[in-house]
This record gives sequence, structure tokens and C-alpha cells, in this order.
Amino acid sequence: MNRSRPLNLKFNPAPLATMRRAAGRDGRYQPVSFWQETIDVVPGEPLSADLECDVAIVGGGFTGLSVACELKRAANDLHVVLIERDVIGHGASGRNGGFAMPLIGWDLTHAVRTLGQQAAQRAYRLMYDAVDHLKRTVDEEQIDCDLEATGYLLLATCAAREKRLRHEAELGEQLGFGYRWLEGDALSEHIRSQAFRGGVFDPRPLIINPAKLARGLKRVAESLGVEIYEQTSLTELRDETPLLLRTEHATLRANTAVLALNGYGAAMGFMPNRIMPVHTYIVLTEPLTDEQLDEIGWSAHRTSLETARNFIHYFRLTADNRILFGGEDAQLYWHEACHDADRSIFARLEARFRQYFPSLDRVAISHRWGGVLGVTLDMFPTFGCGGQHGNVFHATAYCGHGVALSNYAGRLLAPHVLRHLGRADEAGSNDLPFFYDRQPPWLPPDPLRWIGLQAYRKSLQWLDRWQGA
Repeated sequence: MNRSRPLNLKFNPAPLATMRRAAGRDGRYQPVSFWQETIDVVPGEPLSADLECDVAIVGGGFTGLSVACELKRAANDLHVVLIERDVIGHGASGRNGGFAMPLIGWDLTHAVRTLGQQAAQRAYRLMYDAVDHLKRTVDEEQIDCDLEATGYLLLATCAAREKRLRHEAELGEQLGFGYRWLEGDALSEHIRSQAFRGGVFDPRPLIINPAKLARGLKRVAESLGVEIYEQTSLTELRDETPLLLRTEHATLRANTAVLALNGYGAAMGFMPNRIMPVHTYIVLTEPLTDEQLDEIGWSAHRTSLETARNFIHYFRLTADNRILFGGEDAQLYWHEACHDADRSIFARLEARFRQYFPSLDRVAISHRWGGVLGVTLDMFPTFGCGGQHGNVFHATAYCGHGVALSNYAGRLLAPHVLRHLGRADEAGSNDLPFFYDRQPPWLPPDPLRWIGLQAYRKSLQWLDRWQGA
């Protein structure tokens, strides 16, 4: 963001009009994902009276909760207010696959090529710190979110991808990340399918139930004194002194603001030519028996899996032994509309799942859902601040790999918020990751952007088919 220009944002409800609201007409919670069916939610009350605060946080996902908690831990007397359009965990933080992993960029090879070896190594060390931080938070705060240390296996489905992944394994071992190349019997100890030729194994990633984690973090934030208002849409942010945040029923005046919007930032006109609201979709099976899991070799290690395609597939087991299977495509809709469902992609996902695991042909699909990602053209995130007084902070564009980093966002962003508020003694580290104050690559406005990205998408799909991936 530009630090000298006023940052004035207005909400456009049209892109979100096609998504299910968290609360129905009867006031009850309406889950979209399987994860959201595993939590008990009573939608909270909206902000109904004008309020002044030190920090206003917009967005009740992992990023907003992480920043809120870190600010209050550092300076408990700060007045921190968090507003969420629906309820905590109803957006991407309650719909994602639940993979906490260190991936940044397309992969480690891409990060080294783009950033250089030393900078890429530092970036991945930070990401591993983010994974470890998430586990510590869950343990210390006693959050029941079905955390499992499964590790992560990136699979090659064709010769071209196998060559690339062998290099990825060598690079990860060289840089000290403990990657291992698996094939043959070693691969079969983790998963068995004729579709997979080999893979790179990273032992440190985790999986969680993201909706349970989000609601657990809400409890932690409130215990620290964060004021949370659900069902509160930001309609306008005006770059005044102090900042003015209008909601449907009241206004907030804040010395600083944090935009924790990720893919939903498009509806506020935030970085409109740099961050795209891209969709990913998931299908989920009924619970599998031990015999069914044994047949595909997935019962011993319960390793989390991903295929190394341009349009990846990501799959894992839930606590009750369902298979979550997502990916296959990444769609940007016309006028940046957001959709909870796409029947065409659901059908292709199910067909691909049965192609990979023909022995599970009769296993039923019980759930289907989708969600919005914030994506940049180079697949790197952006943190930083902007506005004419440098007091509007953001953390966004996780590019589909944000579970660990968004939960680490508070550690990275809170010190800068505190310094701006004159609380340097409580601010902590001044280290800046490479993506702080980074301007993602520029994209032209619609319709050129939509046309260009559809052409790019089709070319990636063609390349996957040509390689047999």
C-alpha cells in the first residue's frame, strides 16, 4: 500500500451476494463446510453503538484473531475491537483443508529461483517457525482442534513432475529442512495408488480442524479482553484522524486499523489490481473403515498429501477417517463474485478422487463446499501498512497456504502496530520478512484481467494434461 495517499475504502456487497450468510432468518448458524458442522455456534451481536478504540481489526479469521491476541498479550491496556461480517470462522478460516505447512511461493525451488538461496532459506525457516508457533498455541491454550502431526508428502503423477520433485527433495535436504525422496516400498508405507510415482516427504507439517481452531482462538481473544462484534459489516473506511470505520449500525473511531480480509478484500476495493479472489473447492467422503484405509496404505502414517500439478490436489484424513479431497481447479469468477459451490468442479474432483483410488469407487461423498483465497500473481503474500499516516495495516494474500502463516501474523504485525501507537517498549522484534511492505505484481483492470487470467488458467490446465499429471 502507498503510505502517503489517503486510503478510503467502500464495501461493494455484490461480490458476496451469492454466498450464504452465517445466520439465517431465524438467527441460527448456517454452516457451509463439514468443519463448521463440528462446532456449536450462536451468532454474536453486532456493533450497535458508536465506539472509540486504539486498534480496530476488520476480519474474524485466523489473521485478525492472531493480531488481536498478540496485541493484548503485549499491552493489555490497549482497547482492541474486532469486527466480523458473519461469525468467527465462517469464511476461509472455517473452510480450508486444515493443512499447517511451510509452503511459500509455488514451492521451495520457485522460492530459491525468485528470492535467492539465502533469502528463500530464511523465508522457509520463518514458515517452519509459524508451524511450530501454531502447535505451541494449541497446546498452551488447550484448544481442541484435532491437531495431528502427520507430515506432508508432495506426490509426482508423471515423469516431468518426478524430475522436478527429485530436485525439490535434494534442495530441501541441502538447506536443512529434512526432506526425503520416497518411492517404491517407502512410498507405499504412506499411500498406495498406481497414480503416484514418488514423492517428497516433509515430516513437520500438521493438520487441524480449522473451524474448531478459529472458535478456540475466539475464546482466547475474549479472555484477553478483545471486544468482538459478529454480524458487523464494514461499509466504509475513511482515512481521517482518527480513522473512521462505518458499519451497518454504528461507527468506529480508531487510532490504527488492521485489515485481515484475505480474499474478501476485493469486496472492499483493497489492492484491487494486485490481489485476486480465487476459489478452491473440496469434496469429503463418508467415514472409511480400517479395511478400506489399509487397502490404500493410509492407515499406518495418516500422512497428508498433495499432487505436484499446476492445479494441485490436496487430500487428508479427518479425525473420523473421512477423506477430504480438494483442488483440481482455481476459478476467478466474473466481477469477482464469490460462490460457495461449483457443480462442475465438484464433479471433476469426485472423478479424480475415484481415478486415484479405484478401490474406493463405492465410497459416498457426504459434503461439498468451497471458499475464497487471496492470491497474487507470483504466489507470495503481502504484509505491511498504508494510508496517509501509515496506520492502516494488512496481512493478506496467503495464496492457499495460509493456515500456519495467518496464525503467525500477530507475531509479525503486532510489533509494528505497537510502534505506531508509541508503545515501542512492548513492540518486540523489528525483523521484517521479505514480504513486509511488498507490492505484489500489478494486474490490469477488468475485463482485461479476467480474460488474461482465464487464458493463463487454461494454459496451466493444458500443460497438466500434456504432461499426464
